[in-house]
Amino acid sequence: MYELVINGKFFYHGEIVEGHIGISDGKILEFSKSALKGEETIKTGLHEVILPGMIDVHVHLRDFNQKHKETIESGTKAALHGGITTIFDMPNTNPLIMDKETFKKRIAIFKKKAYADYALSFLLANNCEEAKNVNADFYKIFMGASTGGIYSKNFENDYKCAPRRVSVHAEDYELIQKFPDRPNIVEVKAIEKALTSAEKFKKPLHICHVSTKEGLSIILEKNRPWISFEVTPHHLLLTKEDFKHNNMLKVYPPLRTKDDLHFLWRYIDEIPIIASDHAPHTLEDKESGSAGIPGLETELALLFDAYNRGLLSLNDIVEKTSLNPAKVFGLKNKGFEIGKDADLIIVNLREEWKVKPEEFYTKAKWSPWESKKLKGKVKMTFLRGRLVMEEDEIIGKPGGKRIETS
Repeated sequence: MYELVINGKFFYHGEIVEGHIGISDGKILEFSKSALKGEETIKTGLHEVILPGMIDVHVHLRDFNQKHKETIESGTKAALHGGITTIFDMPNTNPLIMDKETFKKRIAIFKKKAYADYALSFLLANNCEEAKNVNADFYKIFMGASTGGIYSKNFENDYKCAPRRVSVHAEDYELIQKFPDRPNIVEVKAIEKALTSAEKFKKPLHICHVSTKEGLSIILEKNRPWISFEVTPHHLLLTKEDFKHNNMLKVYPPLRTKDDLHFLWRYIDEIPIIASDHAPHTLEDKESGSAGIPGLETELALLFDAYNRGLLSLNDIVEKTSLNPAKVFGLKNKGFEIGKDADLIIVNLREEWKVKPEEFYTKAKWSPWESKKLKGKVKMTFLRGRLVMEEDEIIGKPGGKRIETS
């Protein structure tokens, strides 16, 4: 007998099947078309489907000296609310996570406050020796300044010394000085430089928030197995025309043209990962020019809405938000298969709801999609077999754990 059995339609090997999932000790132990016995049984309702929880590989949770913007607690609650069971924490905090002591403090906060599982990062910028003294789950390099102001002045050296996969913010710092509005060339030149180094050293590289048709074209043309990349929902759904009417939509890299957006959609099958780049700021900071938008509680819903509009398949969503992130970053305990953590969500694909940021768990009580009606809603979130969110309510105490990497 299993501790928990969830009955209903679920995603399995690329299709939706009717059956039962047996869970014990926080792990998926059986998929079955026949009935399973459980100490507790949950049956899904009409239009509901069981999917793997999202692994968001690009999240800024602030905390430290920026608790007014977001904390580990508020951000990981927001993640569970949005159907995200694992987040990758970014290191451009205040103070920056660039030395062993700050990294240890980050570990301590997550152990106490995290509601979702997490991966921890370390910022590289001419601090190679420090990087060798920590055991981060991944490393981050900014090729040009973003929030936090720090950037690498020698990408190749910093990338070469990284002990694990590097996530890179690809915007060229010299071109930013010439073109402060950060047109396409700023991203494209940085991607070219990063790819040159990646081909030279053949080390794992992940390119964050690709937003331009030229940048995407170069990556796809190279097609190297050790190079991965992501796009964000805002670059898939918003353009610079939207920014002209709402300066709250300032992001780095900036929103692009309709041509860029259409190009991303044309090659959606080739895009391995979708990530939020959740970047919370206060309204005052946004009005004074801070770049970034919150996304943890709308990200999956926007993708389900896109599914309902025929823009992508459920298979696309599952692969790009869960299966591929687990594979790319070598997460030993994650993945929708027997023996992996039972990180699951139950989604009503037909339920329509209105985005109300004032009801979100993030401290950033605003959204580009405020008042927008979306079709598709996360109803329950399970973390390692434990129900942690139901009907918009977070359940229980902090139970997040650090991921295991291969």
